[in-house]
Amino acid sequence: MRFASKIPDNAKTPIAAIDYLAGRFTYHNKEKWAELIREGRVFVNDALCGEDSRVTAGDTIAYAPREFEEPAANLSYSIIYEDEWMLCVNKPGNLLVHRAGKSFRNNLVYLLRRANTPPYPNCHPVHRLDRDTSGAVLFAKEAEQGAVLGNLFRDNLVTKRYTAVVCGYADIETPFSIDKPIAPDPNAKIGDSPCKFMTDETGKPARTIIEEAKRCNNGYSLLTVRPLTGRTHQIRVHLASIGLPIAGDKIYGGDSEVKRQALHCGSLSFTHPYTNIECTITAPLPEDMMSMVV
Repeated sequence: MRFASKIPDNAKTPIAAIDYLAGRFTYHNKEKWAELIREGRVFVNDALCGEDSRVTAGDTIAYAPREFEEPAANLSYSIIYEDEWMLCVNKPGNLLVHRAGKSFRNNLVYLLRRANTPPYPNCHPVHRLDRDTSGAVLFAKEAEQGAVLGNLFRDNLVTKRYTAVVCGYADIETPFSIDKPIAPDPNAKIGDSPCKFMTDETGKPARTIIEEAKRCNNGYSLLTVRPLTGRTHQIRVHLASIGLPIAGDKIYGGDSEVKRQALHCGSLSFTHPYTNIECTITAPLPEDMMSMVV
């Protein structure tokens, strides 16, 4: 099995193959990529790559990994919307959107491009959800459409509504606004990257609206939440900051007995950039969250 990637036309090339691999595919460092090249596991345009090989824009670089067992994942996604420009997937919890670590095949991009019937070989997501967050993920079918759809998210033209099951009873009047800047937690990093965030006045502006709040009979509350900005972990951080951590959120204080964080992207609403028609795509709530609130 080989995993291949075409070097983009706008890449700064020519460049040493080892440097390109280490910069583009960061799950291995430069020394590890050199070792894999020596083992004959890296190819450029179907020819064996050498340690001194260079690549240029338009080349195809491929990698044949060693045998390994991928982390378990929930592969039960469903396509809930499709037209000639895009498709939307209802992603289950415990499934990555992009490849990461050893999850070469157990991710939504691989499944849609290679395992789906029919496959969508050129599709790519225009936004993302955390591994444990379920719900609607929008994909462009081609790169040109990806740029157009990505602009909707960049320009904050997509209304996103989430359903969250939180620990405790929400004693609030809705709509309830949480307007707190979010910053990386300097004490929680993996390498040079933050893995946890916090509310802090030095952070970037962030605002979340709780539109509805319903008490359940088991110590949880069911919230409908609309983020007005798009900071990393925004909903999780904001809800935890008011004493309502998402159930199952192991980072921000949710009930550890719940298998995954109970957060679901329930709908995406936007003006379709190709038809100019208002479009709302709804992703049904998964059974694992439904069972928490019945």
